[in-house]
Amino acid sequence: MTRTSGIPVGADVRERLRVAQRTETEAIAAIQKALGAEADTRARLDQVMLRHQVELSKAALAVQEAQATLVRSSGLERAAALLDVTSKVLRAAVREAKQETSAKPINNHTPERLSS
Repeated sequence: MTRTSGIPVGADVRERLRVAQRTETEAIAAIQKALGAEADTRARLDQVMLRHQVELSKAALAVQEAQATLVRSSGLERAAALLDVTSKVLRAAVREAKQETSAKPINNHTPERLSS
């Protein structure tokens, strides 16, 4: 079989080429669909992680505020002994709690909750 125009000469060769092209097209479509599903899943995962990071930050702040309260009532060294942590850790907690308290807005508006 000789090629003169770049088109396969035999009917069976042309049919195999069409099947191969159709298979390629289907594979590319499947890849595009899978990439879209992956992107959607990644976006949902990012939302869940963000929501949990916000909750984790709130919990950490509550711990810091509770530690700061203990330091105010018992003193730094006594609080450190009671909690079995270093005074450095408690100083940082008091500092963080103080910064968060001063950074809170004065008005009573609450931020919108993240959707589930």
